[in-house]
Amino acid sequence: MSLPVFNELASAFGFCEVIPTDLPPIGSIRRTGTERHPRSKNGFISSFPDGGALIGNWENDLRAVFSTATGKKLTRRERELIRQKVREAEQDRRHEENRRHEGTAQKVRSFFDSDLGVYPTLSMEGHGMDRHPYLQGKAVEPTGMIFECTKENFEAFFGENYQRLPHGRLLVFPLFHDGELVSIQLIDEQGKKHFLKDGLLKGAYWQATRAEKDGQGAPIVAISEGVATLLSVMEHSKRAGLFVASMNAGNLLSVAQSMKHRFPDREIFVYADSDQAHDGQRYGIGVLKAQKAQSSIEGIRILVPPFTQPDVETFRAITGSAKAPTDWNDYYRIWEAKQ
Repeated sequence: MSLPVFNELASAFGFCEVIPTDLPPIGSIRRTGTERHPRSKNGFISSFPDGGALIGNWENDLRAVFSTATGKKLTRRERELIRQKVREAEQDRRHEENRRHEGTAQKVRSFFDSDLGVYPTLSMEGHGMDRHPYLQGKAVEPTGMIFECTKENFEAFFGENYQRLPHGRLLVFPLFHDGELVSIQLIDEQGKKHFLKDGLLKGAYWQATRAEKDGQGAPIVAISEGVATLLSVMEHSKRAGLFVASMNAGNLLSVAQSMKHRFPDREIFVYADSDQAHDGQRYGIGVLKAQKAQSSIEGIRILVPPFTQPDVETFRAITGSAKAPTDWNDYYRIWEAKQ
């Protein structure tokens, strides 16, 4: 085990991108936030008997050692102690995380079961309410798996200080894992997305319809990142099957693995976003994550929207934005504008 050793505690925290905290008592582990997620408690520090410490970050898997000794090198005993502390900390973190996820899932189920929790957005439209601004802006049709609530409804179940949300109508998308309701994603009237605090996300997905979509040919599994993309893909697809959204690019692999386990004989189509490439990469994050899923799971096909420069100009004209199109929702809006 080769870990960097720092003579200043602040440097070790900085290297791991962890929020600094005091040294804990010897033999114990203190959780702390990370620079990326200050409230997450995904960083940790553990003290050594000689006054040194191990600092770690579970989000980026970085570890570092703090020691005041010049030219400090870890002994075999110290390396084994580090491994042991990391294992213990990881077990404690997973146990605590699972406990939080299960508690949140129970609240979510009560939220959907209550008459004062969430309401089907189709029902609200049926009673004369305008379509939610997000669905209007994306030019997509709602399904029976899209719900709405208000900030007040949400706070009645989860608590006033549980999560900061804006006023107005909130779309609610139930997220499932292995067929069980585990969390939700909310989208406000400005299109901002809010994942539920302490809700399970890895491997969780939104299913566009309660039953599988009817269509032609052998049933498929279609996976997209976002809900608007999925709704557009489903509307224009003639294939039968299951249409699910992974809710972000980083979750594509986990959702694809789950779908492959459930439907081992089906073709899986990943409708990847065509994001801008960064850091010298040939493709953006959407395609890169889709390719990672494809390399790990047999039978995955990736579909990327083929935008041309005239498409970009058309998209900017119909949206009144300077942004370039990136996903299949954008592609089909351009396609419909040309008809």
